[in-house]
Amino acid sequence: MRVPGLAALLLALASTPAAAVIDCSRATSNAEKLLCSNSRLMKADEQMAYAYRQAIRRGSDPQELMESQRKWLRESRDPCNEVDCMLRAYEDRIADLEASPAR
Repeated sequence: MRVPGLAALLLALASTPAAAVIDCSRATSNAEKLLCSNSRLMKADEQMAYAYRQAIRRGSDPQELMESQRKWLRESRDPCNEVDCMLRAYEDRIADLEASPAR
């Protein structure tokens, strides 16, 4: 049975240690620059990456999870222009990921 490329990538990510998802040397958007300029946001990003991988391990559908992650970035994280707003967005996303049911 062949695992689709996306699923294979997500499974590989699920087995790696938690680390920030963003490469700050390539930050271009205001949200990325804000994230890279604040240690609390970087820690929140690491926690969110860990929660994301745990959701995959529990059996969440990788495609649905990726789509919801893109939506969260677009609608919740990226509109933030201040640290507190972005921290709230991360806290909400982490809670959502931790509450995602196993399949």
